[in-house]
Amino acid sequence: MNVLATPTLDSNPFLTVPQLAALLHINEKKVYQLAGDGELPGTKITGKWIFPRRLIEDWIAENCHSGVLNDRLIVTGSEDRLVQRVLSRYAAEVQNNALVSYSPCGTRHGLRMLDTRRADACFINWGATEQDARRHLGLLRSYKNHSDWVVLRGLQRQQGLIVSSQMAKTHPSPIDIFNDPKLKWALRNEDSGNNRLLLDACSEHEIDISDLKEGAQCNSERGAVAAVCRGVADITCGVESTASEYNLGFIPLASVSLDLVTNKQTYFRTLLQHLVTRLQHDSAQPLAKDLGGYSIPNTLELTTLA
Repeated sequence: MNVLATPTLDSNPFLTVPQLAALLHINEKKVYQLAGDGELPGTKITGKWIFPRRLIEDWIAENCHSGVLNDRLIVTGSEDRLVQRVLSRYAAEVQNNALVSYSPCGTRHGLRMLDTRRADACFINWGATEQDARRHLGLLRSYKNHSDWVVLRGLQRQQGLIVSSQMAKTHPSPIDIFNDPKLKWALRNEDSGNNRLLLDACSEHEIDISDLKEGAQCNSERGAVAAVCRGVADITCGVESTASEYNLGFIPLASVSLDLVTNKQTYFRTLLQHLVTRLQHDSAQPLAKDLGGYSIPNTLELTTLA
């Protein structure tokens, strides 16, 4: 007769409050307190707390001063060429001693990964510079663990409309673009800062984004620009440096802040501090000038969210 085995504590992917208390060698009241304060990665289902074992193990390692995660820095969020170049050089320098990885996936997706501790830091952009100080704080406060986050502000880049060189001559302004309903757009996912900027531009020109003629739906800026290069789309929203890289026309819409978000503990890690130093170092200036459309201050402004 086949008998289904009851999962053991070690094999069960989820922990109850008593199991977690036994694992951490604390009383159950303390578990409830930590969970209620958002310190422990868990969720309530039908009124009872459960905790994913894998996230708990990550949490334990994260809180160990000599834990393995001190040798790992996973950066996610907004896709950016300057960030990619700086991080690529950094990863090559430390490859024998640590893992430094950049996985751009869009602002909102990156923040979800940071909120669930699947990433260590996240670059975000969410609209024009004159608006994003308020917008960024409002966006960040919608995430569960935002009170434990800090924001480094100061990097800025030019974002706008990327078109073919020929179209840049026939449609030299945003008004020309938005008044031409025949144009096919390479649209980005809703999680991206480029989509947020396009929504703002459409609102300014009294156009519903759903009225734009879709030529392609893309999950990355490079994919959207490739669609323009192939003729699948006529136009997309992107960064000046990407337009220059592909030798395409660029029509600016706004200067946008590219902020770095991380939690307070990660901010003081050596790997993160070295990344911040590299972003502010003189060596980043030639990279920014070569790419075009960037402004890098001597010091990044640190803001807490608590």
